[in-house]
Amino acid sequence: MLNWALRFVTRWYRNLSRRIFVKLILLIVIPNLLLLVIINQLMNRQIQQKLSEMDNTLYVLEHATSRELRGLFGDVTTLTNQILIEPEVQQILSGTREGTAAYQKEYYPDANELVRREKYMKQDILRGILSRYRLVWNNIFSIAILAADDGELYLNTSENYQITSEDLKGSLLLKEVASPDHTGLAWSVNDALTKKTDMITFARRIYGVGDPQRVIGYVLVNLSLNAVRGSFETYNYYGQMIFGLADQRESTWMIYDRKNIIGGQGRLLPYSLKDLSSRLTEVDLNGRTWRAVVMPMEKDDYLFIGLDAEYIRRASADIRSQLYFGYAFFLALAFLISLLGAKILTERLGKLNKAMRTLGQKQWGTRIELKGSDEIRVIGDTFNSMATHIEELLENLKEQQSLKRLFELRVLEYQINPHFLYNTLDTINWMALENNQTRISQMVNGLSKLFRMILSKGREVISLQEEFEMIRIYLNIQKIRFEDRFDYSVELDADVSRYPICKLVLQPIVENAIVHGIRRLRGPGFIRLTGGRAGEHVLLEISDNGVGMTAEQIRKQTGLLGADIWGNDVIASSGYGMKNVDSRLKLLFGEDYRMTLESSTEPPTGTTIRITIEESAMLGKLGE
Repeated sequence: MLNWALRFVTRWYRNLSRRIFVKLILLIVIPNLLLLVIINQLMNRQIQQKLSEMDNTLYVLEHATSRELRGLFGDVTTLTNQILIEPEVQQILSGTREGTAAYQKEYYPDANELVRREKYMKQDILRGILSRYRLVWNNIFSIAILAADDGELYLNTSENYQITSEDLKGSLLLKEVASPDHTGLAWSVNDALTKKTDMITFARRIYGVGDPQRVIGYVLVNLSLNAVRGSFETYNYYGQMIFGLADQRESTWMIYDRKNIIGGQGRLLPYSLKDLSSRLTEVDLNGRTWRAVVMPMEKDDYLFIGLDAEYIRRASADIRSQLYFGYAFFLALAFLISLLGAKILTERLGKLNKAMRTLGQKQWGTRIELKGSDEIRVIGDTFNSMATHIEELLENLKEQQSLKRLFELRVLEYQINPHFLYNTLDTINWMALENNQTRISQMVNGLSKLFRMILSKGREVISLQEEFEMIRIYLNIQKIRFEDRFDYSVELDADVSRYPICKLVLQPIVENAIVHGIRRLRGPGFIRLTGGRAGEHVLLEISDNGVGMTAEQIRKQTGLLGADIWGNDVIASSGYGMKNVDSRLKLLFGEDYRMTLESSTEPPTGTTIRITIEESAMLGKLGE
């Protein structure tokens, strides 16, 4: 089974498109695995940052809500302070209001009628005071004062709201504020005094001014819950929050869960809020888990603000889902792009491969056209250039082979048996001496030496000294031939005499000087050949005072030296000798050699040819 799977994978992988696709996928998957790790770390960091922001928001909302509630409780405290220091309130509750009763005895001799009248007056006075305060303060539903001694109730309300003796007996709030260890405000949202209406009831003791230790009554304020609800709704930032308030004894509490404000007696949580105060924690309330902050308010009441833990988990899950979805989308897009890219790349590489195979089958003229400006286009253009260059090289090779055959024929035509030539020249020399023909003898003897030096036992490279000696013999022969129509000078520095040079490389130039320069000169001619150092170069200079060359002749000769191809027209031209010298020196010294030509047909006429060779190149050839 394993072998079959391996064979199947191997066959499947042979396709170029699939190989490119797999490699592109590997290039995408491997970095993406690393990217996934990084994304996961960044995601955890972002979630943690989001949780920290939520925690900070809870603290901020707690502070803002606490400020609102402290303001509300402060308003109630201010209201009750003003009520309990009213002189009439103090007098009526402490029983010190006497002047009015003595005056009324004269008009109401009946004691019962007098009591009823006194009670009515007290009710009228206190209701007036309470009405004034209720109208000044907003959101107040009712204000009541309960006398501690006789239990008389003085009430002012905005609606048909009555407090009965049963309400007073059943009020846990009143019992709490009447307990000896209670101080300050007491409040409740589900007390008997609220009658389960949408209000919060505040209760506070009234102490006598003359006897601060004596409780002379109680003030009861019913406030609309809209004020408290408004504070909670304002700061329900996430819409999934719970607000709670518990008194200092944790015996009374109320909570707001986005719908209603409900209250109760006893502990809000199974553990003390004091133990949770001033820190974040998770609590279970109303069947849900909340991430909450519990902070103490003034008068040691506790404010509880919580954010639904399930909402936090959903927010974290949403962040993860968004990041994972984005990553999955990017990965799927990368796969599609890879598939499309592999297809396009394969098509272009296939065209390139087909063109190469076609050219490899010697189908010359094969070219490829690729669009775009990428590396494959560059390869295609390079292939086209290479194909053109190969075809040009093949064409040049054909021409060179044709020239080679031509040169071989020329060599065969001019081959002479050296021994036959030497014997013939020696015979002519003796015949000239027997007939007293000294000049003929000199020419034949010089020619014999020249041929021996030219042959040089088959060597193609000789020393400058040997080359200059051959030129001296050649010039001597030509001088006899032209009946002393010119003179010559051959000078070679001894420190360069052993440097190598191509054999017979100077003879064609000297021959041109005689044939094209001196021969057509009417006066005596002169040829000068020198060799020596010129800086880091070796300079060979051939000059004459012949008729010179025209500008057109110089241009043609310079163009001939720059031509790379040997053709029949080059071989047949008068510049063949110099072209031969230039080609041979380039083969020997390459870029370290150059030849320059100067000539003038204006007096003083003449031509100068300079051959410059790097001394280091000649020394390198000397060691070979």
